[in-house]
Amino acid sequence: MKHNLNLSWFSLFYAIAILFLLLFLIIPVGSLILQSVEIFSSSTQALFSDFIPYLLRVTLNTIQLALTVTALTVLISTPLAFLIVKFNIVGAGILLGLLTIPLITPAFVSSFATIILLGKSGVITMALELIGIDVPNIYGFLGLVITQVLHAIPYGLIIIIGGLKTVPKHLEEASLSMGTSVFRTQYQIVLPYIAPHILMAAMMVFLTSMGDVGGPIIIGGSYKVISVEIYSNFISFMGDERIPIIFSAWTILLSFLLLFGINKLLKLTNVKHKFQVGIMTYHEPRAKTAGTALLILMTVLFLLPYVAIVMHSFADIWIYDWLPENFTLENYQTVIQDTGPIRNTLILIFTVTPIIVVLGIIFAHMFKNERRLSWFSYITLLPFVLPGVVIGVGLLQTYSSTTIGNVDFVSTIMILIIAISVRRLPFVLKTIEAGFAKIDNTQEEAAESLGAKKFKAFITVIFPQIKITLYSAVIIGIVKIVTELSSALILNPPGWQNMSLYIAYYVNEGFISRASAMAIFVILIVGIGTAISNTLSRREVSKYE
Repeated sequence: MKHNLNLSWFSLFYAIAILFLLLFLIIPVGSLILQSVEIFSSSTQALFSDFIPYLLRVTLNTIQLALTVTALTVLISTPLAFLIVKFNIVGAGILLGLLTIPLITPAFVSSFATIILLGKSGVITMALELIGIDVPNIYGFLGLVITQVLHAIPYGLIIIIGGLKTVPKHLEEASLSMGTSVFRTQYQIVLPYIAPHILMAAMMVFLTSMGDVGGPIIIGGSYKVISVEIYSNFISFMGDERIPIIFSAWTILLSFLLLFGINKLLKLTNVKHKFQVGIMTYHEPRAKTAGTALLILMTVLFLLPYVAIVMHSFADIWIYDWLPENFTLENYQTVIQDTGPIRNTLILIFTVTPIIVVLGIIFAHMFKNERRLSWFSYITLLPFVLPGVVIGVGLLQTYSSTTIGNVDFVSTIMILIIAISVRRLPFVLKTIEAGFAKIDNTQEEAAESLGAKKFKAFITVIFPQIKITLYSAVIIGIVKIVTELSSALILNPPGWQNMSLYIAYYVNEGFISRASAMAIFVILIVGIGTAISNTLSRREVSKYE
């Protein structure tokens, strides 16, 4: 009886977690698909003749942008990853840290940084004009490619570097012993070995591009993509209310096609080695010198937009000049005095983070111990491929008539907390799953054989081993919560703004300096959270040393 009662606790947790996704992901997604079917079945021929070409055109635009960004990101990040891991680049750790700064900033921050540098009055634009080079209009496809590549390269770097660290050392040693050159070994042996990681990086970048809404709003100009068409038609009084529903359903269908590929790639990149992997490094003076110079150059280019943001945050007026006319603290004073966005962002951090970490633990435990429920992992991955605007529209369409007391549910902060929790769960879950994968089930079974209940065995044996992974999950959760914009654009309660919405609003209104000051605060909040989590993680590691 005690054993059954003990098992029921886990069953209860599993049921609660599954119910959460059923109510706030599966039902809203299914509702959008059913509504789109009803729209098509009740519409006239005019809808098909006019709308379908528009749908295909916007879809092709979105795919063209995502493929271009993905190709450029992979082409840039793959050689950089090889230089960092294989050729002992001077200061590689520091340079890698600087290159990953875009990860802790909202994607659209790169957009207005690009405007600062390459807009009509941008610093780089003026510099190029001095040597007779005219910079094309930055608003549109070109600007989107630049900003999305800038933001996506850190994803490619981290995933490919992770892949390079799994290459067994003996494979490269065997190749070199047969007289194969270092560079040919990298091309013929190492590159094919890490192909799943490169494909995973490409998929991550592709999905990031497809789901981006802030960048296209700020710098997209007349270049139409799916996420912006959903948002703009949803908020416009002149828009057709059927368009966001049909586009959302169409995006859901595309996302399901991507799900199976992603799940397969995740399994391929999670190879368990039964031997010492090691990392093979090379002492090639010319490659080291050239690689160091290239990495420094790339780091400088990547940091330029953020240097521009810092300068703009102190600027009074900065138009058609190399430097701002005056420097001031007024932008920071305005941001500090308007405490609402910072307070609201902290509310989201302290409510959403516990939800997604607890759900991540429950689902990771379920997938490891209940094989019959492993199919549900496809469902947990769905928010990974769905743009936030689709999740937002689905929740609004499903719960628009739901009330809590006398208050509409969709006008409360709870709907935004739920949306961001659903949206960011896959990132935290996959991190926690990696921690569970390293744990041997026999440890928990040994504790149970000594009389410990199953739940107690988990708390005393398993949980201490995943604590370090949980700190990483918390960092990822905070970053993803702070930088979330798309679902907030759809679901923010009346008069309520978080920091991402604040930045997007001021950029659109032309208050670039205020937006820059708030962007610096975003970076500081994420940095502080990361520092605290890293400190706790180091303390945990030191207990086992």
